[in-house]
Amino acid sequence: MAVLLANSKTSINFHLVDNKLTILHPFKKEVINLDTELNSWNYQKINTLWRGKFYSINLKLNSGKWTKVYSRSRSGNMEMLINYLETTAVDKES
Repeated sequence: MAVLLANSKTSINFHLVDNKLTILHPFKKEVINLDTELNSWNYQKINTLWRGKFYSINLKLNSGKWTKVYSRSRSGNMEMLINYLETTAVDKES
């Protein structure tokens, strides 16, 4: 079970400071420089039958790796990240 959590490509614990996005996974921390490492991104609202709605940001990095961050509400860190991406990485939105 620990291996599955450590290799997760999604996270709900993240924060943005300047252009550095820090994503906290159960057993590791990932720091992404959005100015240099981001290739493309998209934002989506997901409605599920049992869990309700989720908001997800999918980030494709220059290395080809995808990273996803999600939240149950659009406010807080999610809103701050969406605003940052919409103002600084408009040309990278897919």
